[in-house]
Amino acid sequence: MKLKPALGSALFVAAIPFAGSEVLGPFWSVAVVVLGIGAGWLLVPRFWRGVIYGGIAGVIAGLLVLGPGLRVAMRVVAMVDPARSPEFTIGGTMFIIVGIGAVMGGIFGVFGNVSRIGFNIPSRVAGLVPALLVVTMIGLDSELRGEILELGVGPWLNIFMFGAVAIGYGWVWARIVGRLEKGRLAKTRQGSPEAATMSLSNPGGHEI
Repeated sequence: MKLKPALGSALFVAAIPFAGSEVLGPFWSVAVVVLGIGAGWLLVPRFWRGVIYGGIAGVIAGLLVLGPGLRVAMRVVAMVDPARSPEFTIGGTMFIIVGIGAVMGGIFGVFGNVSRIGFNIPSRVAGLVPALLVVTMIGLDSELRGEILELGVGPWLNIFMFGAVAIGYGWVWARIVGRLEKGRLAKTRQGSPEAATMSLSNPGGHEI
């Protein structure tokens, strides 16, 4: 792990949550975000590609796993709790799938991919980064935290369900990022001088 990419990644990831806190005013919040993005851009290799790939993978994984998984887990908690009468509304479902799944999934995907590049995290465990961000979000949200600890049949089943959603989201995110990176590498190799030379010497594509 190199110091500069790691520092840039850490500053970028820390900037937005810190700017969103109540510690800073509007001006300083914007300044912190700009500084975080600038640090990532200057210090993290392939920063913008990492942001784009991470965001795309995060939105897709969020819509497929994070949003629906959180919705189902919340309903299971409410259904098995004797003190509550759950209502499965379309509006609430769409808010969780789109608002949390797509939006927060995309943000976590960006943070996860920039962290993967900056800290040189191996691909096989890279999905743990956005998964841990999901767990952190759940822990910081008082309503979700209350559901996990107090409702349903107990915290252990709830922790397992929400943890499984986070891990599933991270796994799907890592697979999508890997496919995007492989696609880019394949295009790069096809456009390389060596590939062009082979194409000219063997235009029919036959094995030599």
